[in-house]
Amino acid sequence: MTPAKTRSSNIELLRILAMFMIIIFHISDHCVKVQLTDTASMLRMNNGLFCEPVFYKKLLLLSTFAPMGKIGNVIFITISGYFMVSKGNGINLAKISKKLLLQLGFAAVSLTLVSSFWYRMTDGVFLKLVNINKFNSMSWFVGYYFFIMVIAYLFLNKFLAKLDKQKYFTFLIVLFAFIQFRWTGSMANSLANGLRTLLTGIFLYALGGFIHLYNPFGKIRTYCLYLIIAISFLFIYISAYNVTQTNIQTYFLNESKDIFIQKIPSFSDYSIIPILVGLSLFEIFRRIHIPCSRMINFVGASTFMVYLLHDNAFAYSLWNTQDWITLLYEHPYIYLFKHLRWAAATFLIGILFYIIYLCLGKALSKCRWLVMKE
Repeated sequence: MTPAKTRSSNIELLRILAMFMIIIFHISDHCVKVQLTDTASMLRMNNGLFCEPVFYKKLLLLSTFAPMGKIGNVIFITISGYFMVSKGNGINLAKISKKLLLQLGFAAVSLTLVSSFWYRMTDGVFLKLVNINKFNSMSWFVGYYFFIMVIAYLFLNKFLAKLDKQKYFTFLIVLFAFIQFRWTGSMANSLANGLRTLLTGIFLYALGGFIHLYNPFGKIRTYCLYLIIAISFLFIYISAYNVTQTNIQTYFLNESKDIFIQKIPSFSDYSIIPILVGLSLFEIFRRIHIPCSRMINFVGASTFMVYLLHDNAFAYSLWNTQDWITLLYEHPYIYLFKHLRWAAATFLIGILFYIIYLCLGKALSKCRWLVMKE
């Protein structure tokens, strides 16, 4: 692991916030939204309370959570570029690969064992158990991040190092336009599934390096960054209202007799709102000056393990043991508190397993002589 003294605690604090937002998003997206929109779930839990063709202000809470996962992704990739673009081909790809593989393996083994044990300790609770093949199919972000690091090592860092400020800016703005325009973005995905997302990651990585080198947002007042975030969420709420009203009109125009299903807008990694909010948060935290904190740095270092342990079907099924919809309908403030509490508990469990992972690593290194010849 990177020594704590080399880490910037303000950035590590941002890393913690990003992971917390991702957990909040996953609880909402893989559990609450399922209970809201899946008719089988409604029948099983008897919680089809939002199935009237009406705009419910309470559902704006779910719209608030909707972009958080993608905002977290923006932050993580931008942080990587901020620190690693200047390394050129000095990126230690073997070390990155080793770290990802070891933590991936530990998470897969832990989830396999814990899910089986948990199932044996419960009665009448449906849980999705994990098998060891999960090692090859865990969170998509792992491969996404790894491929960006490979591209950075092979040619991207070298290419960016040859650019002056104006050419670097031109590269960023052209790449951003290519990603944002519908036709070019769709063309990228037609060439290779996920290519548009990969190009977004390359853009964010390169932008992180540009920020480190040239501080392009330095003249923007901090309150303007908060204003960008506030306006972005205002448009999220307006969009949620517009989507719902359009669905209501369609429902009545078609004289539908089916159950009315509420829709919560979703976001892609290349969506403009998560990019704006993620970059604004990155710049805000970059300006925070706090003393080096070993505790913050340690928790920041644990975020990858936290990510691996919570983004899987077993965790989703645990969250799904709760009736979130009834609570949201009857007591939205209590729902919000409970949602955040479950996210915090999930984070803490991930930190606990990260500590176990580190202790196990130290123990195995001391016992290396048992399996390795001198």
